[in-house]
Amino acid sequence: MGSLTIDIWTLIVGALAGLVAVIGARGGNRIVIGALLGAVTALVLQILRGFL
Repeated sequence: MGSLTIDIWTLIVGALAGLVAVIGARGGNRIVIGALLGAVTALVLQILRGFL
């Protein structure tokens, strides 16, 4: 049988990006603002991962 591996870092990035998107998306066009904030958060966390 195949095995299932879960990358914890991916879960952390997804959770933090979603949290920042929900908290930061205020006002009009919440979907676009949330998507941009989530993408920027994920990018920053991936860059930080390279330094760890």
